[in-house]
Amino acid sequence: SSVPSHVSDPDTPGIGRPEGSRPRRATTSRMLTYTATEKDCVDEDGQAQECVFCLEDFEQGDEMGRLECFCKFHKTCIRKWWDIKGVGSCPTHQLHE
Repeated sequence: SSVPSHVSDPDTPGIGRPEGSRPRRATTSRMLTYTATEKDCVDEDGQAQECVFCLEDFEQGDEMGRLECFCKFHKTCIRKWWDIKGVGSCPTHQLHE
């Protein structure tokens, strides 16, 4: 089947990306955004959970961002991290590499 000229397929050489270049990993920029509930604010032991960036406890109603690795942060905090370290990087997992 042919791909219409207005459709960009990032995994097909010559269509949407230079031949020989590698496709961008789809998982690098995925973030689920949601509003924090009480469940997001405490761990399994009932202790308050905090954002590793701003060190503020998560509060119900906070705008959250959860990465594909299931790490969660305040949405604005992870976006600031991505501005410096690159979209999709996880600060928690980067420390363990």
